Amino acid sequence: MDSENYIQIELYCEQTQTPLEFIDDLLEFEMIEVQQIENKIYVQSHFISEIERIYRLRKDLGINMEGIDTLNHMLEKVNRLEQEVRLLRNRLTIYEY
Repeated sequence: MDSENYIQIELYCEQTQTPLEFIDDLLEFEMIEVQQIENKIYVQSHFISEIERIYRLRKDLGINMEGIDTLNHMLEKVNRLEQEVRLLRNRLTIYEY
C-alpha cells in the first residue's frame, strides 16, 4: 500500500471533527471506497475532497443522504451530457470549414 495515497479514517475524523457515523453513511450509499488494513480503515486521498463536499452539503444545507445521493447522480448525468456536447461540437467543427 502506498501510504501517500491513503489516509486513515479515524485520524481524519479526529482532526477534522467529522463524525465516524458520517463516514459510515457515505459507505452505506457507496459514495466512497475504503481499504481495511490491520483493523484500520483507510480512504484514498482523492476521496477527501468528496467527503468534505458532501459533509458541507449535509451540515450547512441540511440535505439528507438520500438527497445528496440524488444530487450526485444528477451531477454525474450533467457532466456526461456536457462531455457529449463537447464531443458533438468538435465533430461539427470539421464541417464548418
